[in-house]
Amino acid sequence: MLLSPQTMHSVNTADLAAVLAHYGPGLLYHRQMMPAEAMTEYWTASRHRMDLWHHAIGRYRQIEKSGVGVSLRRWWDEHTPMLEEVLVSEMLTRVYAALGAGLDRQCRQSEIKPVLHSVHLTHIEARNRVLQLMVYGRGGSIDEAVRLNRLRTEVERWTDVLLGAMAAEFPEPLEYAINQRRAAAHATDTRSLPLGAARDTANWLSAVTMRDTLQRRTSANAALPEANRQVTQAVMLCLRPDLFDSVGLMKSLWLQRLQSGADQADRVLEQMTADDLSAGSILGGYEAVRNQDLLRRMM
Repeated sequence: MLLSPQTMHSVNTADLAAVLAHYGPGLLYHRQMMPAEAMTEYWTASRHRMDLWHHAIGRYRQIEKSGVGVSLRRWWDEHTPMLEEVLVSEMLTRVYAALGAGLDRQCRQSEIKPVLHSVHLTHIEARNRVLQLMVYGRGGSIDEAVRLNRLRTEVERWTDVLLGAMAAEFPEPLEYAINQRRAAAHATDTRSLPLGAARDTANWLSAVTMRDTLQRRTSANAALPEANRQVTQAVMLCLRPDLFDSVGLMKSLWLQRLQSGADQADRVLEQMTADDLSAGSILGGYEAVRNQDLLRRMM
């Protein structure tokens, strides 16, 4: 899937975070590691984008030392969308890191979390520099600081909503929540919904509301669309073809469990017709099958 760099706004990265939060547990269900290429691409793309952020903030520091007020004002006019981008795109960073931590635990490996957690920590550093500019920066208006702070509040709240939905299935997302108590409450709410259409509908309504909120809080133009595209495409490399159905839609966790149960039932029926029941990969694990005396009494 090719993503147009002209349209890759930071809100699109939040959209992908919502997709991962909803469908990500399906990655854990099959206990299959992410491709090494996906990890390499993600680290490289994230590092490149963060370098661009740090260079831009570094230019602000240089202008601030020069004491030229007009230049400071111009910097804010040109880079406010970038400051928004640092805040909004952290949603994807946290969700992806939580997914990687869960996958490492499921597969009993330590290959994915170190990479994704490193990106997460670097993003926190960039976010802290943005928060310092909001509070102590010169050249920006009070209205800009208030607007950025409102955006920060919304991003933090929606980040915990997404991580809470994931935490309904596995515990690692709470480690990456802004407010663990809030995320845990969302996890409880998610568990109260039945698996299937009800939970899917609730998740998608939440994603639509999140997108509308972020669009109203951010600038129309993207700051670094090409860098966003590279990060997003790197994340999408973790989505294997078997996670999609015949019409190209991703399978939810409950559907994957349903299909897995049906496949297992087919294998059980097939193994029941075999001459040696204990040789089957499924039936062979049961005591009644391994114990021939017990098996004869049951049959």
